[in-house]
Amino acid sequence: MMTKHQQCWMIKHYASGDLKGTELELVERPIPALTKGEVLIKTIILSLDPSNRIWLSETADYLPQLAIGDVMRGLVIGQVTESRHPHFQTGDYLHTLQGWQEYAVVDGDDLTPEQGTIRFTPHPDIPLDAYASALGLTGWTAFVGLKKIAQLGANDNLLVSGAAGATGLLACQLGKAMHANVVGLAGGAQKCHLLETQFQLDGSIDYKATDNLSEAMAQQFPNGINVFFDNVGGPMLDAALENMAIGGTIVVSGSISQYQKLGDKTQLYGVQNTPMLVTKRLKMQGYLILDHLDEIDHILPELERWLLEEKIQYRNTEVIGLENAQLALPQLFSGRNTGKLVVRVS
Repeated sequence: MMTKHQQCWMIKHYASGDLKGTELELVERPIPALTKGEVLIKTIILSLDPSNRIWLSETADYLPQLAIGDVMRGLVIGQVTESRHPHFQTGDYLHTLQGWQEYAVVDGDDLTPEQGTIRFTPHPDIPLDAYASALGLTGWTAFVGLKKIAQLGANDNLLVSGAAGATGLLACQLGKAMHANVVGLAGGAQKCHLLETQFQLDGSIDYKATDNLSEAMAQQFPNGINVFFDNVGGPMLDAALENMAIGGTIVVSGSISQYQKLGDKTQLYGVQNTPMLVTKRLKMQGYLILDHLDEIDHILPELERWLLEEKIQYRNTEVIGLENAQLALPQLFSGRNTGKLVVRVS
């Protein structure tokens, strides 16, 4: 039988500073034949995420470090095209942590929530690409951050950084669905207009047009911020600390402003207003959605219902073709994408 081949992106060298577009190399590799217990997964949609920059660095993080020559790690929506495992059938859909490749051969015993995989059945009235954003890890992250960690209440003042990005956009909409007063931080008048019109936020702050972020936040929240959902870190976190209400909560979903500085601690931003954590009796907590995948069976149906009821929307920036993945990734750090950045692989 003739061996089938596939395209995949392998790590050529680690990233240093801003992404150069040379860190990965597109290669052709054979697709191994399945052995007993294995599953062949076809990549349909590849998610591009800020965590990709972390995985391209030599900095230790929450997952094993990738080596030079490894296939680049990525979150995908895939479909089982062949199975020699009793618990998986051809046609099964998976949210799974695999790689930047067209196919993955995986031991079916490893396809568990504990190892980053969720099996799901797409709703017949919902497009599959919604499961890469509003109904995928970004939506789950926003849901857990606001409902479980922040315990956001009706009429709470919610500020979201990176509000036009993947997770931020969902956090804004979930905040509105939970009847909070929501203001988004975004870069550029066009994104702020989008937040206030299409997504009906109560206000927005264009950080690119603001000389004093702290004053801009104070104008939006004269009584203070009850919940700050932070995707950005750096100076935005500092300004928010000054404007938190007593007893408020800071939910740290990410720190994208710092990821391209990993590896050189002298370039990282040093937050100055940490004394506010004490004087304002604040709670500040970071989290990973990978620690909450056992809850998705309860979260996903609620998000599907809200999407069908038009309480939330999704917006993807879609790139066509796996071969364009490396060139697309820097969009996350320049702010050129709106909503979720994905690659349509097949």
